[in-house]
Amino acid sequence: MYDRLKGLKTTDYEHPGEKAAMAALRKLPVLDLVMAKYLDISIKSDLWAECAGNNFRITEKTNPRIYRLYQMALARLDMPKEYPLYSQLGYQYNAYAAGAKENFIVVNSSCISDYSDGEMLQLLGHEIGHIKSGHVLYHNLAYSLNSILSSFGGFAQGVAVGLQYAIMDWSRKSEYTADRAGLIASGDIEATLSQTMKMLGHSDRIDYIDFSWDKVLKQAEDFEMGNADLVGKLLYANFTLTATHPWSILRLKQLFEWEQSGGFDAVVQKYGNA
Repeated sequence: MYDRLKGLKTTDYEHPGEKAAMAALRKLPVLDLVMAKYLDISIKSDLWAECAGNNFRITEKTNPRIYRLYQMALARLDMPKEYPLYSQLGYQYNAYAAGAKENFIVVNSSCISDYSDGEMLQLLGHEIGHIKSGHVLYHNLAYSLNSILSSFGGFAQGVAVGLQYAIMDWSRKSEYTADRAGLIASGDIEATLSQTMKMLGHSDRIDYIDFSWDKVLKQAEDFEMGNADLVGKLLYANFTLTATHPWSILRLKQLFEWEQSGGFDAVVQKYGNA
């Protein structure tokens, strides 16, 4: 297993859909104005201070296992520095990267207690990937969009729908890129499969008859939006218009196809011996 993919660039694993969605987003003339407003609000509110005041800092002394895995993920993705890592009480399997002036990462306590080392590397690598790709500001803008647009008064009505659709479309596509970063950090497609199973409801504490990798992969294989009829595609667009993340089964499908196509191996071979 590689220790560091020295020189790794995000363009080596960026999902093509993200690049196209960002190009469409940047064509909107109002984006710079809204981003400036967001930066003004977020910097004044000091997101990091709020996080540090409400959550538990993970260090080598407070949680050696998670900190060790964090250092592994940072190294494998060739990150230039460490970002503050926090744990928060949360029963959903979730984590996020945030910050305006400085980035930081927050992981829900359920992940820390239930995830294997491989699953945790996948999760941490995903959030580090958002930082490496410069996603964080745009993600935070997407989450705050409604309140920001309301500050523009009637002007917001004319741009809200187009801007919201464009930034949410980009946000969903950016998750595919971050998932690839997670796989690079873990180096293990099976860890990705098991993490997805937990996102879908798997638990060792529940007595399922058959909740196995092959069943989840078969579900992903059968789930193909490209074959949906017009009504189905319109319903999907309506369901996901304001969603920041793709459906879990779509994420698994995209990542598994990238790994099977040789995309993951190509990245490792390019930088693994650098």
